[in-house]
Amino acid sequence: MEKPDLKSQIRREQLIWFLAILLNEREICELLMDTDLITDPDRLYSCSKQQLLGSLTNAFFRQSCIDEILTQHLSQKAESAIERVGYMVVEEIHKFFRSPDVLIESGEFGEVVWALLSDPREDVYAHGYYLLTTAYGADNTSPVAEATQPQVLPAETHNDQLVEAEVEKIRAKYEHDLEASRIEIDEREVDIERLQRAITHLKGQFTVLEKKNEQLAQQRQLLVDENEELKAKENAYQENEKRINTLQQENLHLQEKAAQYAQTNETLLQLEAKHQQLLAEKESLTAQFQEAEQIKGAKETFTAELKLVEEAVYKEHQALDQLKTDLLSHFNVVEKSYEASRAALNQIRQTVNTLDEPQFTQVEANVDAPAQPRVGVFVDVQNMFYAAKDRFERRVDYIKLLDLIVGPRQLMSAYAYIVQIPEINQSNFLSFLEHNGYTIRSKDLRLRGDGSAKGDWDVGIAVDVVSMLGTLDVVILASGDGDFCPLAELIKQQHKRIEVVAFEHNTSMDLQAVADQFFPIGEELLM
Repeated sequence: MEKPDLKSQIRREQLIWFLAILLNEREICELLMDTDLITDPDRLYSCSKQQLLGSLTNAFFRQSCIDEILTQHLSQKAESAIERVGYMVVEEIHKFFRSPDVLIESGEFGEVVWALLSDPREDVYAHGYYLLTTAYGADNTSPVAEATQPQVLPAETHNDQLVEAEVEKIRAKYEHDLEASRIEIDEREVDIERLQRAITHLKGQFTVLEKKNEQLAQQRQLLVDENEELKAKENAYQENEKRINTLQQENLHLQEKAAQYAQTNETLLQLEAKHQQLLAEKESLTAQFQEAEQIKGAKETFTAELKLVEEAVYKEHQALDQLKTDLLSHFNVVEKSYEASRAALNQIRQTVNTLDEPQFTQVEANVDAPAQPRVGVFVDVQNMFYAAKDRFERRVDYIKLLDLIVGPRQLMSAYAYIVQIPEINQSNFLSFLEHNGYTIRSKDLRLRGDGSAKGDWDVGIAVDVVSMLGTLDVVILASGDGDFCPLAELIKQQHKRIEVVAFEHNTSMDLQAVADQFFPIGEELLM
């Protein structure tokens, strides 16, 4: 939905009152000089704050370029408040910015209200306009009114000075009345322009509604076409089921070959044992026979038998290597076939890979398998939640996330850090995480006296990582917060591996640079 037009909603006197709170005289003068509304510095110093604000407000309603300059300046001034509001949901904004009185007392009223008015969400913009009109209604007297009061000249005894003072008063009153008349005319022109813009805005909304009606008709036709596509996909799915059955039969055939391969491996071990036995018999015969001729004959006989055994062992090794080569080639063909299938075949590929692992373990039983790295996973749930909601309006699948980032490595522990909000019941979510391998760390959201809130786990995560660093080889941090850069450097100093998994748009560039590996989260890990 498009953001409402500020010019068609706010009144001129409201804007003057709001700018008087948000800007000081120096900033007003700089804006007037930057926009070329007043180029003479002497004239700036001779005008009151109300006159300066009146000129700036009139230009805001009349000229689009002044609108952009003023909007950019106010956005830079309220940059921290805009960033803060951007990370908050509508319910939190209504809760923490409920009344303008607290914001006015803390001195944050101008920045916070401008941040709400600059937000593209309609509910947030409406709440900002509500705070502005409420505060303006409670204080109808403009804060710059005092600046317009005429100064009283001190009394003088000299007649010439009295006459000169009287003339100056009359001239000041004339200029004041002239300026008031000009301001009144400008106000009427601004009101007319505002009404014209409102009419134009309503016409634009009517045009948008007509376009939406056409879009709905197009969407209906698209849904009909999509229904036909779904029918075609259903037929393709049935064909895929047939192919799955075929692959299952091939899988059974592979299992049979694996069993035969294991029997061949056992035969090879028996032949090796027989070879050792023959060597022992050779030594026994050498010790028993004293005569050279008998020893020579026994040696020739034994050598002939040994050659036969070695040839048999060599042939068995060749047969074993050929079986291994054929099996690996067949596995490659199956894997390429799986990659070309739909996502539904992924589970079958995992089953085949699971069946393949013990086969290679039996073949290479004499080779020591390298120890898998020990992995610790630390998930900043609050950081991941707001990043997914801000960009995708979806949630992270923490189960897929854990399986993907750990892989075949040894998972020592997985921690999920939660900030509890009293109005939101997260018990089902916490139970779900605990049931799927996560250890929960939670704390309540703390409310400050000024109405703001604080809740993060930065220090807690750092303490847990440092305390467990001696039992881990790899630390996986699921957060894009740049505050973790010192922690990542400490982990690397301890000769450990640090990996970061987070949304690329919400991850600090410094954190990506210091990490050994960065895994960007895509839609495949969202639900």
